[in-house]
Order: sequence, then C-alpha cells, then structure tokens
Amino acid sequence: MDDQILVTRYRILQLLYMGESVKTYLVEDITIPVQQFIIKQLRPETNNPQNLAWLRQSFFQEAKILQQLGQEHDKIQKIVAYFEADEKFYLVQELIDGHELAEEILVGFPLREDQVINLLLEILDILFFIHHRHIIHQDIQPASIIRRYSDNQLVLADFGSVQEIVTAIVGNIEYIPLEQLQGQTQYSSDIYALGIIAIAAIMGLSEEEVSRLQSQKNLLTGEIIWRDRTIKVSQEFTQIINKMVRFDYRKRYQSVTEVINDLQQLKNYQYQPKKLQFPRFRLIFIGITSLLVALIIGHFGQWLRHINNEQILYQEGVSEYDQGNYQESVDNFTQTIKINPQNSVAYNHRGNAFYRLGDYEKAQADSTQAIALNPQDANAYYDRGFAWFGLSKYKEAIADYTKAIKLNSQNPYAYYGRGLARVKVNEYQSAILDFNRAIELNSNYGLAYYHRGLVNIELGKKQAALRDFEKAEKLFQEQGDQSGYNKIVQEIKALQK
Repeated sequence: MDDQILVTRYRILQLLYMGESVKTYLVEDITIPVQQFIIKQLRPETNNPQNLAWLRQSFFQEAKILQQLGQEHDKIQKIVAYFEADEKFYLVQELIDGHELAEEILVGFPLREDQVINLLLEILDILFFIHHRHIIHQDIQPASIIRRYSDNQLVLADFGSVQEIVTAIVGNIEYIPLEQLQGQTQYSSDIYALGIIAIAAIMGLSEEEVSRLQSQKNLLTGEIIWRDRTIKVSQEFTQIINKMVRFDYRKRYQSVTEVINDLQQLKNYQYQPKKLQFPRFRLIFIGITSLLVALIIGHFGQWLRHINNEQILYQEGVSEYDQGNYQESVDNFTQTIKINPQNSVAYNHRGNAFYRLGDYEKAQADSTQAIALNPQDANAYYDRGFAWFGLSKYKEAIADYTKAIKLNSQNPYAYYGRGLARVKVNEYQSAILDFNRAIELNSNYGLAYYHRGLVNIELGKKQAALRDFEKAEKLFQEQGDQSGYNKIVQEIKALQK
C-alpha cells in the first residue's frame, strides 16, 4: 500500500489503523514538501446508487461543517480536505504533534481531584464552542483528545458524526450512552462520555478496566456505581460526575455551561467562556444585530427571566431528588411546572419523586401528563408502569411496560417490570420470558435472576430456581447488596431442605 497516490496528491506512507469499514493512513502531500497528514478512509456498507447518493450528500455536508469548525477554533483538529474516490469517502486531517489523552489517564494511576477538574474544564471549553454551533461530537474518548506538544493544550479530534454517516459504526462503546446507541444522540451524550473519562482519571483505571464500569450498575436504576472509600474524591465532585453519567439523559446536565458552572464553584471562581471567534466579514452584521437586539430586548426581558427561573428550579428539583429529599424535589418541580405547564420532563421527574414518597396516584397522574405532552417518551410509560404496579393495577402496568418496550426495546428494566406485573396476574410463562430478556440485556441483573427463580418455584422447577438463586447470590455479593444477599440465602436454604 505504501507509495500509493490518492487523487494525484497524497502519497500513503503508513497504514495506522485497519477496521472493517474504516482505515487510517499517514500520508504526505507531494505538492508541499515535508507536509504530512492523516487520511481516514470510510467505506460505505452499501453499493446501492440511491443510498450512495444520500451518503455522498450527507458526508460532504457534514465534512464542510467540521472543516469550518476547525478553521474557527484552534483546539479542534483541522480538516484539510475531503473527497470521494472509487465509492469510498476520505477525510484529510491535520497531523497533530502530540499524544493521546489515554497516555495520561489510562495508566493505572489516579489523578488528583484538582487535576481532573482542570482537565474537564479544558475539554468543556471546546465542547461549549461545538455545541453552540449545534454540533455533537459523538465520539468523546481519550483516543480522540490529543495533548499538543507545541503549547501543551488539549485538541479535540475525530468527530464521530461524520464517520457514522458513512459506516454506521459507533465509537468506543465504553464511552457511549444508551440513547446514542439507539440513534437518539443528545448534547448530554457528549457530557456522559466526558464523565466516564473523569471516572477513569479519578480512579486510576487502565484501558482494560474502563469496560468494567458498564457492569458496575445499580440493578434498578442503571446508574454506574464507581465510588468507594479508597478513592480520594470530595462528595461535591462525586455529585457532579454522577450527574454527568446518569443513565437517563434527561437527568444529566443538559448543557456544558451547567457542568462548567458547578466545577467552577469547586474552584471558587466564576467561569467566563471564551469569546467565539467569527470571521472578520461577519463583524458588521453582528454589530447591526446587536443594535437591533438592544432596541427590542426590553420586550423579552420578563420572558428570559421566566426561562432562567424555570431552569434553576428544575435543576434544584433534580439535585434534591439525587440527595433523597423527595418532598423538596416535588416542590421545585411544581414551581417549574407553574412557569411552564408544557415541561413534560418536569412532570416525569415529579412523578418519580411522588413514587419515592409512596404517593402512587400522583405519580401515575404526572406520568400520564408527561405522556400527553410527549407520547413518544418511553421513560414516561415505564414510570407510569411502576405507578400502576404500586396501585395494584397490574393489567394497566403490563400495558404501559409493553408500550415502553415498543418505544425502547433495549431497556432491561422495562422487561423486568413487566415480568413482575405478569407474576401478579399468574402469567408465569410470560413472566419467565420477560426475565429472560432482561437478563439477556443485562447479564448482571441480580433481581431478574431472583424473581425468575421465584417463578420457577411456582412452576415446580426447583433445580432451575436453585441455579437462578445461586447466580443472584453471587451477583448480590459482588455488588455489595447485603439485603438482597440475605434474602437469597434464605431462599436457597428453603430449597435445599
């Protein structure tokens, strides 16, 4: 492959990476002496002319946007050129003289809390610019962040958005949240990935150990359990990281500025984002726009205050919920809803708080309102299923879990909930199928093994029940769930008599 010339200009010097649909080369530009670049070759998974036409249009459109980003921010890897040849798509990228962030954090040694905070702030500053331009990186991981030797600054590289267009391949799975895998990428998906980087840095994980985080989750909530007594990290910083990596993207930070503000409070000074750099020809336009805004801003002042108050109250509600202060959480979400009665997420969160307080009727009512405002919200149906379950209305619960599964077939907790409800109406075989599916999606789901074991007892399958209980016992012990472990021990003893 060496010495091959691409589009009569780029000589391939070395193959750096070879995957099924992606290859990365080190190349030199033969028209510019001693000028080297990185070329990423993306091979589509289709040769259908209509599909290729759509891919071509989407690829060139996205590459153009990313090229513009690199031109306007010096900490974003520059895209020098992009082209198509032989039904393959190519990105010519700047070769950055530096090392990947993986060489700093995935080496088995923890960083100090202040080091991790500074690391996050530096990356968040770049993400602020990107998200402000309505771009989501989609592949934040240590390998896509480079420490540039010339100025010791971090540079963001390898946007996943353009690669996914052509190859449909997602990035490193350890750093990708559920909604992104389901094709519903959010701005908070980048925040989640950055939160995983923070956990790896503060814990001193190796590259191999990062993948284990996905198996260290709360069985009911799906939240990652990472902190223990051996990790030197403050409670305040722990809460920030936990909020960055929440399982439900709606419960995460919704913007990088929120993360920055909370981190800056730990550093005890106020964050001021860098001014966005605009091409010179836009300055006159910006000046005129600013004058017009100054003339009319008074008419919108009260509206803006309402928006700010809504966001503040909403975030306070989430914070109170995270701390277990459910009544205070209800009060904040109630104020949020008064400001904006169309805020479906606030209804959903308030419903969760009511459920924690044992007020299942109000939980059901709030989930119903959230569904009315957003009928495609799988989590609202899932939450209402638990409210129905609390009200002993199991048929209604089954119907809502089924709807949640239809909207999101990869949520093991929805299958688990439906299995519990089916047990209540003596649909044991269907319950077994649901617990089976929950375990397929989450092999460490101890409660699913436990309840499947209970159903197997009802079906007279004692050996199968014993196997389930023994698996649940092992998982509960590994995950430090003492109450679950004690319960399982009693069930095993009863079976062995």
